[in-house]
Amino acid sequence: MTEKEQKTETEMSTEDLIKSLLEIRIRPVIQSHGGDISYKGFEDGIVYVELHGSCEGCPHQAETLSQNVQGFLTAVLPEVKEVKNILDK
Repeated sequence: MTEKEQKTETEMSTEDLIKSLLEIRIRPVIQSHGGDISYKGFEDGIVYVELHGSCEGCPHQAETLSQNVQGFLTAVLPEVKEVKNILDK
């Protein structure tokens, strides 16, 4: 078991929790629709991700990001205030 796997949820940093939740809870759902999501960073309450695959150019991309990804992360982690796609200008 790696050191990271040995950490309890209370010992994990906010960034570790975000990465874990993205990988375990969010990414599989997005992949089931032909898209993908990658963690890019966390700063000042903002989670930065990159949506790719069928998510690129999808008319539902903003909705997926704000309602699904941001909605889930802000409900679970009070430190998270917003989720942004790094490709959005």
